[in-house]
Amino acid sequence: MRRYALEHIDIEVNHRCNLACRHCSARVVKGRPSDELSADAISKILAGAIKLGLKKVGLTGGEPLMDVPKTERIARFCLDELGVPVHTHINGTLVTRQMCTPDALLSLFESLSVTFLGGDVATHEKMTGIRGSFQRSFNGVKLIAEARLPLTCYFIPTHGTCDGFVRLAAKLKTIGATRIRAMALAPSGRARPIYGQTTPDEKEWREFEKDLLHISGRLGLHIEAGNCTRLSMPGLSVLPGHDECMSGVNRVHINSEGDVFPCTAASGVEELRLGNLVEEGLQLGGIWQNSGLVGQIRLVREGRLAACADCVRSPKCHDSCTVKACGTMSDQERTHCPLVSGDVRRKSAEVWFERREPPCALVD
Repeated sequence: MRRYALEHIDIEVNHRCNLACRHCSARVVKGRPSDELSADAISKILAGAIKLGLKKVGLTGGEPLMDVPKTERIARFCLDELGVPVHTHINGTLVTRQMCTPDALLSLFESLSVTFLGGDVATHEKMTGIRGSFQRSFNGVKLIAEARLPLTCYFIPTHGTCDGFVRLAAKLKTIGATRIRAMALAPSGRARPIYGQTTPDEKEWREFEKDLLHISGRLGLHIEAGNCTRLSMPGLSVLPGHDECMSGVNRVHINSEGDVFPCTAASGVEELRLGNLVEEGLQLGGIWQNSGLVGQIRLVREGRLAACADCVRSPKCHDSCTVKACGTMSDQERTHCPLVSGDVRRKSAEVWFERREPPCALVD
């Protein structure tokens, strides 16, 4: 029987952000929600995950730099108490020179990512909804690059914005940013109702990939993509550890309220919610081992869920992205899908026991 180790957890430090991105899967807010997980709660969750196989932690949000003391406390706990490396995803607008100095907050991370939603002021700020956000993000990248911290710039193209990223890549190279990750927009959170109008079409994807490959060779940039993004741009370099979909296989995403999802892209898709850690006493083991839904997701990845054989979608979830499939299904398709059909989900745990195959086992 295959053993599933929970090696990677992305967890939202907070639910607050200084931007208002149209595509936000977390649907973040300006104020502090009363049900936001505390630093102590997050530390307890991560400590309990060690016995499940935890090897890497990503701190996300919201915007982690909205609460520097909390983010630093969690990062240092991971490093000093758990011996687990951490990385973080930020929007770059709140980066200061002091944060980038030795032993300061940003020096704690094995990788730092800053996201751009467009290659210029107009397109980026159309997505963020905040005037001045492009230049502040660019300035943040410059400070990180000058400090020689491990930086990756994320490019998230949308319909009509693809061509501007090439010019941005050239500008980033001049300030010392040489690593880029392309990411496809997922139909989750705020992006879900506008996904059809917001995601690039097939021609845009082809041109975007061609442009990235050209500038990568010309400027000596490293440009990579995860499994889901390479479904649209297969020519990009493979992001290490992302040569196949690992959603619910070796990772989960935990939002600021303690809801658990199989991956970060799924965090805005309620149908893919695996459970809530507050209800589980801040212990992940029960969800990771016994969730019928995560068991089904694994069966889909292994091509062993019988109901998928009659699915007419192409490509099917086994070869595609489950989040994208869930977010773009018609009402008719949803009634037959075992991952999102309420009736099947209620019975999913029983199916596992009938098979006499628990969804996973603890790591030795």
